[in-house]
Amino acid sequence: MNKTLIILNPWAGRGAAGERRRDIEWALARAGLSYDLWTTHARGGATELAWQGVNRGYPRVVAVGGDGTINEVVNGIKGAEAESGQRAQLGIIPFGTGSDFVKILDGFQLNDVVGGIRRIAEVHPRTIDLGSVRIGDNEPRFFINALGIGFDAHVAAESLKLTRLRGLAVYLVAILRGLVTYRAHPMTVEYNAHKIHRRLLFTSIANGRCQAGGFWLTPDALIDDGLFDLCLVDNMRLDEIIRHIPKVMEGTHTHLKQVTMGRTNKIRIECSAPMPVQADGEVLSTDARLIQAEMIPNALEVLI
Repeated sequence: MNKTLIILNPWAGRGAAGERRRDIEWALARAGLSYDLWTTHARGGATELAWQGVNRGYPRVVAVGGDGTINEVVNGIKGAEAESGQRAQLGIIPFGTGSDFVKILDGFQLNDVVGGIRRIAEVHPRTIDLGSVRIGDNEPRFFINALGIGFDAHVAAESLKLTRLRGLAVYLVAILRGLVTYRAHPMTVEYNAHKIHRRLLFTSIANGRCQAGGFWLTPDALIDDGLFDLCLVDNMRLDEIIRHIPKVMEGTHTHLKQVTMGRTNKIRIECSAPMPVQADGEVLSTDARLIQAEMIPNALEVLI
């Protein structure tokens, strides 16, 4: 089969992806691409559709949506690969509230239908790494951009409640809400030869550079070096957090005394109290106590 499978999340970007369906189909036809377009109808649906598509022999699966949609498609592609040995390349047409992963890829722009389809038609793959996370005894799942434990996961949960806002405004309002309601707890973080035990605001484990719609938590990360970039932030007073937010948006926070940066291919986090966890902006758990993440090098081909 030489058809491309397009998986469209119509609710991505607060409905922007669904509103552009006709534009997407027009651009696909103009590019001369043979394709099938499937639409998601529920959370987790893109994983199921991608899994089915790879098992049916589609060589390329395109996620039309934000980081959460990309995450689901990646898990479907890798799940099918583990099950049947079939492999597929990932294409991306970014329509998301944040769309942070593509900010590490040259030439990608939010809502760029024509550019996204051109990359799919030209088929220039780049091999990248993926993260794998296991929460407690649950089955591991993949993430393509970043994993967050603590405050940033709490903010991700708050952002889902803000249905009338778009883009960076969603996360800024969610942060303000989160500052009122979140309480930091001690975490034990082990990676390489380091063991850190203290009250942390959050721990970010990243493959990409940007998170939460424009916060450059790990500005030097590479998606093909076989390593996570880490950003561990100590608990701070409210006025300190607010003062340092602009630095995180510029990626100039890395030398603050409250920030620990690192690199590793494997990390373990234990929490003394139940903690929220998010992967690629999607909340995986609100009561995690043990999180283990491992980098999987050269795990996926992305069309760039």
